[in-house]
Amino acid sequence: ARRLGRGYVPVRHVRLWEMRLSVYVKASQRANVTKVHVASAATGGPGGMLGNKGGLVVRLRLGATSLAFVSCHLAAHSHMLSRRNHNCSELLRETASALGPRHLTAAAQFDHVFWLGDLNYRTDLNAAAAAAGEEAPFPTDEEHHGQVLRLVEQGDWGALLGADQLAASRAAGEAFVGFEEGPIAFAPTFKVERSSELVYQQKRIPSYCDRVLWKSAAGLRGAVSQTSLAALPRVSTSDHKPVVATFSLTPSEALRGTMQEVRSGGSRGSRGSSRKSSLFGNVSSSFAAGSASFTGSRAYASLDVVRPTVRIRGLSASELVDMDYTGGCDPYCVVSANPYELLYCAAHEHVLKKGEAAASTVKHGQDCTWPDDEVPLLRLRGVRTAALPHTTLLLAVLDKDNVILGKDDPVGVVQVPLRPVGWSQDSDLPPSFEVEFDEPLVQGMASTDLKSGRPLGRLRGTLSIATTAEAIEEALAEARADGAGEKARTVKLGASAFERRWRCC
Repeated sequence: ARRLGRGYVPVRHVRLWEMRLSVYVKASQRANVTKVHVASAATGGPGGMLGNKGGLVVRLRLGATSLAFVSCHLAAHSHMLSRRNHNCSELLRETASALGPRHLTAAAQFDHVFWLGDLNYRTDLNAAAAAAGEEAPFPTDEEHHGQVLRLVEQGDWGALLGADQLAASRAAGEAFVGFEEGPIAFAPTFKVERSSELVYQQKRIPSYCDRVLWKSAAGLRGAVSQTSLAALPRVSTSDHKPVVATFSLTPSEALRGTMQEVRSGGSRGSRGSSRKSSLFGNVSSSFAAGSASFTGSRAYASLDVVRPTVRIRGLSASELVDMDYTGGCDPYCVVSANPYELLYCAAHEHVLKKGEAAASTVKHGQDCTWPDDEVPLLRLRGVRTAALPHTTLLLAVLDKDNVILGKDDPVGVVQVPLRPVGWSQDSDLPPSFEVEFDEPLVQGMASTDLKSGRPLGRLRGTLSIATTAEAIEEALAEARADGAGEKARTVKLGASAFERRWRCC
């Protein structure tokens, strides 16, 4: 805190063995920080029981912007690439229930997640050559080390990053799918002598182990931009050179408003007063793009607040990975949203207890289609029409576990922004529109099953969205005539630490 200055105060510190993660905020904004939770997971040693490897997570809300910060120390050594990718999945899986719904990890449920630390991915020129169908050009570690040093001396960062294991894992769908990373224009930060000069040790290949990545919800992509990324070569306290990144973030309030309560008739607690929740009321003018200024004043729903309908047509999954011991998969689909409080269920006209709706199970089907009458017809809570493009529908596929006391296993998640193709910030939404999606399932941060190497599968369908009163009335009449959602059901996925602490409704 002393280094940051008096203008900052701590939000939370979390520790796992020698790992630390500290989150600070400007003192003027501390009152706007809510829903702070922390979690940690050890992945080192036999059975992942030791905390020398693993990670830490802090989640919070700043105003109406949900954020997660993840710091980790992954498995070391060049040949442990697969172990590193597994570490990422383990960390997300083991911290999920402490942060939110168990089937949505920190990589899926927040507006923005920032991931940093000693990721330990190495430079491997031989693996890069093999991927290009060439023979390994450097048969010994000495030759490999010498060539990497020559590239460092030449400042050929592109050649080094072309042999980066993290980049290869992202391309293969094995880690950090959907994450972004700013351009790296500095020398590898590992493994160095403890000196104010940049001197590499001979026993390790110089590598970009220390990284900072980020991911935004589909409806908020572009709200984060990296303004700087640099190494600090003169710091000599470790065999790593630290990396520092700065970002500019447009608050979610500036794009889609805030969750506010609208009351009509009577005062608080008076008999006969009616209450209803409205998502995204008017936004204070202080929420300028790029501003980090949040206010606590009440905002009331404006005349453009509506309850759009979202009908999911032709929902199908294909080539699902085997989830059962005997092969196959018993998939069902759970629908939720970012922000999480967004959903109503039209079939029952009440807020879902977990903010989710589910389609029914298809037995032992790796390729399946859900009938439209089993897929929920969704009503969104009161939302400004202009805010809709910045919201996201989350469709999670889970495998039904029929073992007594067993837990249903997440297969993967697809994120679909609620806006038409080609929409821009300067254009108005049409009264009704469709969004087609055909996306790979992503579980945690991988679209590939790390055990079998197979893709997790794909989810496809069409969202039919109505946004004006007349279009909504027509959409509801058509849905009722077709029986859409009549057999859909709500689902309880099991109480988690998050659900016990934070009831959504």
